[in-house]
Amino acid sequence: MIELRGDWAREAMKVRRRVEYGTQGFGSNTGYSSHLHNPFFSLVSPTTTESQGEAWGFSLVYTGSYAAEIEKGSQGFTRAMIGFNSYDLSWNLGPGESLTSPECVAAYSEKGIGGVSRIFHRLYRNHLMKSKYAAEPRPVLLNSWEGLGFDYNESRIYHLAQESAELGAKLFVLDDGWFGNEYPRATDNAGLGDWQANKERFPNGISHLVNQVTTLKTANSSTDLRFGLWFEPEMVNPNSTLYHEHPDWALHAGEYPRTLIRNQLVLNVALPEVQEFIIEALSNILSNSSITYVKWDNNRGIQESPSPSIDHAYMLGLYHVFDVLTTRFPDVLWEGCASGGGRFDPGILQYFPQVWTSDDTDALMRIYIQFGTSLVYPPSAMGAHVSDVPNQQTGRTIPLQFRAHVAMMGGSFGFELDPAKLPADEKALVSDLIALAEKVNPIVIQGDQWRLNLPEESNWPAALFLSEDGSQGVLFYFQVRATVNQPTPYLRLQGLDPTARYTLDGNVTYSGATLMRTGLQYKFQGEYDSKVVFIEKV
Repeated sequence: MIELRGDWAREAMKVRRRVEYGTQGFGSNTGYSSHLHNPFFSLVSPTTTESQGEAWGFSLVYTGSYAAEIEKGSQGFTRAMIGFNSYDLSWNLGPGESLTSPECVAAYSEKGIGGVSRIFHRLYRNHLMKSKYAAEPRPVLLNSWEGLGFDYNESRIYHLAQESAELGAKLFVLDDGWFGNEYPRATDNAGLGDWQANKERFPNGISHLVNQVTTLKTANSSTDLRFGLWFEPEMVNPNSTLYHEHPDWALHAGEYPRTLIRNQLVLNVALPEVQEFIIEALSNILSNSSITYVKWDNNRGIQESPSPSIDHAYMLGLYHVFDVLTTRFPDVLWEGCASGGGRFDPGILQYFPQVWTSDDTDALMRIYIQFGTSLVYPPSAMGAHVSDVPNQQTGRTIPLQFRAHVAMMGGSFGFELDPAKLPADEKALVSDLIALAEKVNPIVIQGDQWRLNLPEESNWPAALFLSEDGSQGVLFYFQVRATVNQPTPYLRLQGLDPTARYTLDGNVTYSGATLMRTGLQYKFQGEYDSKVVFIEKV
């Protein structure tokens, strides 16, 4: 079996293990799908590879607590189950009432694990993701979080937006810290739930800032810069006006003390009044400003529940909130986030066409995380940004081009840094990297993916994206460590028409058969080198 394990900042680590006699499994009982185990697994033959052999995949269309169970019986038959987690679920049904369980999507391929992945990718892109943006190229963005954190005011944010436009970004995103008055959001211990702009930071309100930013022109274009905003609507700080007015809205277990995680509590979204509060709080802001992007965060799970029905009732309430808001604001690009990829699941993708894949923006770790996530989820749904170095999570320093090429493998490409701190030589590269990202993005959004070399198996990870009609493609090819007196192995492509001819970067032409049987060989320069190669069918 293959599963996706992990934790915060190391989501979707692929683990392959033998199915033993008896029962084995995993799941979540924290009220959300979680960083620890994604609600997906695959059953494969012992000899199955990325491109050959039988493979089954099972993906749960649900965002709440769940359980997966695989049992091998004494006669050698294997049984698989994924669905509700019965550990913390009890649901009373009256006469004529029913409970609908989450759907499980099962996919089968004789073309290996990659074959199963491509089935899921097409299915979710074309039939699950309802947003108008699901099949559209995404705007290159710059997010304020890693660049500024909580340390800003209106002038500093406007200056950052100006620098974003000068770089060529099409969307500026103001992250955490913009709200709260009686309890200002100057750190993470106050303000959640008070969704009004902080008057000290933004004396003229958030709409005034939005109007200023959206009159900026992006570099090398006549396009106005777009504006996005961060929310964490399911949470509340005890240091907030909302909590003091409605302490009963926070989830709690009787008289037991409430547990703080990141200094916050979880609102009981099972309550209709909480659902209405969230809907109206966001609607008031989105209706009165030209905000075209929302990052919806969620930074903790449910640890205290007043009853064993709350987790599922919470999720039904949350889906109702998502449905109302995405229907009311169809032109807003919604992105899900849960301290990174803690809620990367098909339930979220029904409403949000993209998810922040991980809080770890280190490019090397992102190869593992994005390759793992792509076992079941389309790369079009992945948020991936270029961050500053040394990286805030790992301390690693990686060249800008490598960082950018890794981020381009996600559907939502952007930057997570302060442009003023970029070295001059790197800043000079950004314009060309953005142009490359915008050229790559339509193929990543709408194309099929082949994982050619896996990061856990090769020093040269590689992935190929091909348009569904096979006419265009883009190859991402990386060298992690420098080698001495060791030629780069030939890289065999997949998914091409063996009888057709293909040009590489508009220059050399090869037959599909040659590219798939013999392959390509490139020279790399030192560690963390990378190449992006365009392929076109003649």
